[in-house]
Amino acid sequence: MTRLLLSVVLGISVAWPSLAQGPGPTPVVVAPVVERDLPPSLRLVGTVRPQRAATVAAEVSGVIVAFESDEGRFLRKGEVICRLDAEPFQLRLDQARGELASLKAQLAEQEHGEREEDLRRLAAQVAVSDAMCQKWSFEKERILRLRETGQSTEKEQHDTEMEFLAAERRLTQAKAEYEKATNGARPEVLARWRQQVVAKEAAVKLLEREVRKASIAAPFDGFLVAKRTEVGEWIIEGGAVADMVDVETVRVRVDVPESVIAFARPGERASVEIEALLGQPASARPSRPATIARVVPRASASARTFPVEIDLPNADHVLLPGMFVWAHVPGGPVGMRTLVSKDAIVSQGPMKQVFVVQPAEAGPAMAVPVPVITGMELEGEIEVRADGVKPGMMVVTRANERLYGPTPVLPMPASGGPPGAAPSNTAPPSAPPASQPEAESTAANPRSD
Repeated sequence: MTRLLLSVVLGISVAWPSLAQGPGPTPVVVAPVVERDLPPSLRLVGTVRPQRAATVAAEVSGVIVAFESDEGRFLRKGEVICRLDAEPFQLRLDQARGELASLKAQLAEQEHGEREEDLRRLAAQVAVSDAMCQKWSFEKERILRLRETGQSTEKEQHDTEMEFLAAERRLTQAKAEYEKATNGARPEVLARWRQQVVAKEAAVKLLEREVRKASIAAPFDGFLVAKRTEVGEWIIEGGAVADMVDVETVRVRVDVPESVIAFARPGERASVEIEALLGQPASARPSRPATIARVVPRASASARTFPVEIDLPNADHVLLPGMFVWAHVPGGPVGMRTLVSKDAIVSQGPMKQVFVVQPAEAGPAMAVPVPVITGMELEGEIEVRADGVKPGMMVVTRANERLYGPTPVLPMPASGGPPGAAPSNTAPPSAPPASQPEAESTAANPRSD
C-alpha cells in the first residue's frame, strides 16, 4: 500500500508542470485577406417570390366528384388535382360518334354510286320506254293513213298522237334517270357530304377534349397552395379550382433607390442572405451568390424605387414564397473592396465575425474574433467591412467553429504544409503542441465543443 501511494505521488509530481501549462494551441487553416476591384454593395430588404403562380381553372362545367390533391402537396405537370363527373361528357361523345359513323356511311354511298342491279333495272326501263315509243309511233302513222281515207275519226287520231307524245316523254325520263345513275353524285353534293363529316369530326374531338378536361391537371411542376372548391360543388367553365406556385427557381424582389439604379443592371453580381436560414448548417446555404436577372422599369411614385429581381435555383425547395431576405446589389462605381474566404465567416445568429490571426512576440499566435459586416459574394469570397480586418492579414478558414474568444492557434496554409509554417505576419509557436499528422487531422475535421 505504501509503495502504491508513493507511485501516485511521484506520478502527480512529474505531470504537474505539463498540466499547469494548459492545452496547446489549436491547429487551424488560414487564408489571407485580399482586396479586389468591385462596386460597393447596397443591403436591401427583399422578398422571395415564386417563378410562376397560377390559379388553375376548370375548362368545362360539372360537379366535382373527387379531389385527389391537398394543400402543400408537390405536383408534377399533368398530375390530377380533381375530377368532374365525366358521364354526361361521355354520353354526348358516344352520340356524336354514332352520328359521325352515319355521315361517313352516307358519304361512301354517294361516292360509290348506284349498285349494279339498280343500273340494270334503269337500263331495262329505258328499253321498255323505247319500245312503247316505237309502238305509238307506228300506231300514229297507221291512224294518219286511215284518217286520209276516212276510215278513222278525229278523236282516234288525237288520242294516238297524245299516247305517242307520252311515250316519248317516258323514254326521255328513263334515259335521264339512267344517265344520272351512271354519272354518280354531283361534285357539289359530294363536297357538302364531306364538309358535314368534317364538322362532325370536329364535334367529336371537342367532346373528347371535354372528357379529358373532366380531370383537372397541374399545368406545371409546383406546390398546390390553396383549394378553391370542394367535392360536391358545381363548378362553371373558367371557375377557380386551386392555386399553384412554381418554386424550382425563385425570384427575389428588392426595391432599389433611383439614385443607384444605374449600377444595378441585369447581369451584375449580387448576393442574397436568407434570414430564415441564418444560424443553420452551411449546407443550408443561408448566403448565396447570384446575378441580377431583370429590372422592372416602373418606379414607385411614393418611394422612388425600382423593382429589381434576382433569380435563385431552388431544386431542394428550401426557399419558399414570402421569405424575408437581405439582398446585396451594386450601389455605386467600382472600387477596391476587402474580401475574405466565405469559410472564414462564423455566424452567431444575426452577428457575424472572423478570427484574425495576430502574431505574438513569444508563444503561439492568437486568433482574435472581429465582428464584420458582410457584403457582396464573389466566387467563394465575400466582402467584409470592419476596422480590424485589413488586406494581407490572415483569417481562420477551418476549425474556426472551435474558437471562442482570443485563442492560441497553430496556423497552417490552406494548401497544406508543416504546422507553424504560417504567413509572415504570424510568429512561430514556441513549442509544437502535437505531431504534424495529428494537427492536420484536427484541422481537417474540426469538432464543436
